[in-house]
Amino acid sequence: MLVTIGRDTPLIGCIAFGIIDRGTTLLQIRPTSVCNLNCTFCSVDGGPESKWHNNFFTVELDYLVEETEKVIAFKGCDIEINIDSVGEPFCYPHLEELVKRFRNNQRVKKISIQTNGMFSKSLDVDVVNLSIHAMDPALANRLANASCYDIEKVKSFLQTYLDKKIDVRLCPVWIPGINDEEVPKIIQFAKEKGCSLGIQKYETYKYSRKMKAKPLNWYKFYRQIELWEKEFDIQLKLKAKEFEIAKAPRIPEVFKKGEKVKVEIKQPGWFKDQMIGVAKDRCVSIINCDKKIGDLVNVKILETKNNLYIAE
Repeated sequence: MLVTIGRDTPLIGCIAFGIIDRGTTLLQIRPTSVCNLNCTFCSVDGGPESKWHNNFFTVELDYLVEETEKVIAFKGCDIEINIDSVGEPFCYPHLEELVKRFRNNQRVKKISIQTNGMFSKSLDVDVVNLSIHAMDPALANRLANASCYDIEKVKSFLQTYLDKKIDVRLCPVWIPGINDEEVPKIIQFAKEKGCSLGIQKYETYKYSRKMKAKPLNWYKFYRQIELWEKEFDIQLKLKAKEFEIAKAPRIPEVFKKGEKVKVEIKQPGWFKDQMIGVAKDRCVSIINCDKKIGDLVNVKILETKNNLYIAE
């Protein structure tokens, strides 16, 4: 079910939509949780074939812009807007207008976006973080697990942004035993195109999709990264200072771990056994909850980090 998030639901508190502030000059803006792919290694089990998620979210445009501007004003500094998602940001129907509205804010100095490159929209952004996990068409399709995926279309998308002199960063997930031979191809492709790289380590989580691959430890991962750096004469290790992200005032957390709170149920949750409650202008994702919208429920706060609240 597609759930539209409007003004009766706060945009801080739920990981699946809204605004995430981690106490830096970068704000994560999540306008939608919808995805067009079903990647076989997806860390959040996104996409139409999700096992864990029955509900997907889209946020009303004006509401999202207004609430983001309030957070920017609170932080009182220049900001990078990173439009990301537990799905695919380009699935948001108002994406072009969203970027335009952010560009008009004088405090927004950079706009970056994550994408799988399957959409033809050309946006006025500064950085595109492009998910690309194999150059071989057959393997690329198998990893994306969606009939719509076309690596040639991704290449065309990339070229559109390079032609506009926009920085494109290729962000493959290295899955040991699956795409070992493809990552070097992606590195070479990035060198030829003048793209930067951000190679990601394959990880598994309780609710992620899992392949027949064993995650490497960090030592082995970085050891291979160093070997690729030498082989291709390219920098692959990314340092925080290169992202130009600094500490900045953090939106205060309004709940404490272990605190008991009364919330009003406002929306179905992202997970099947969840509902989303509201209290103190925050969303709280409540696990093992079968209450109805409008019900008042007493809950115990389990997690509070970065104003992302989970309760039971």
